[in-house]
Amino acid sequence: MENIFVFLFNSIIVSTIICAAARLSNSVSLKIQRSFCFYCDHNLAWFDIIPVISACVLRNKCRYCHAHFGHYYAIFELSYILIGTLLWATPVTWITGVLLLFLSLEDCSKQSIHANILFPWIGYLLILHHDAAHLCLTVLILILSIILVKHRHTLGSGDIPVLLSLVLSNTPVIFSCTLLISCCLALLYLLYSQQKRLPFVPFLSGGWVITNLYILFLL
Repeated sequence: MENIFVFLFNSIIVSTIICAAARLSNSVSLKIQRSFCFYCDHNLAWFDIIPVISACVLRNKCRYCHAHFGHYYAIFELSYILIGTLLWATPVTWITGVLLLFLSLEDCSKQSIHANILFPWIGYLLILHHDAAHLCLTVLILILSIILVKHRHTLGSGDIPVLLSLVLSNTPVIFSCTLLISCCLALLYLLYSQQKRLPFVPFLSGGWVITNLYILFLL
């Protein structure tokens, strides 16, 4: 019964995050209570916004204007619901995952994020993990990040709070693995797409998810 509750709760959280990120990316106020289609502005009924199920039943289309909102929407939604359910037992990891999901969606959409939402979380993590190893690594990553942002222009300023959150919410070894996997994924994407710029937060999220799932299942 508890597992069902956790799954349903994560379904609501993931669906809400996707909705909030979509609204902010399209400059739509979060104060608007009713969900609506971004293509035809039609208000959506409750049975149009059931996580995963509605997307599958409607075949990823709006019920009213039939605009298509992506082949992989349901798969993406279900994947993060399952990830959230698996990581539920570790609150710090779960909250970090929720924040990463929201910021990743923002970064994918417009390559800018509301990084300020991470500052209270970073403050809490500093209180929770203020041992020498975490503090030294935090200072090192902060210095390197500032250099990359201000002098090399190879990193966005919004990436700094994300990196600090990852440093403080994981052990140094897990963070190192996360960063290594993230950079490898980003390099593969650059080689494949032949683009010069990319949103880095989704790759950090991907590296973080891979590392944590590996630890969860194989260690």
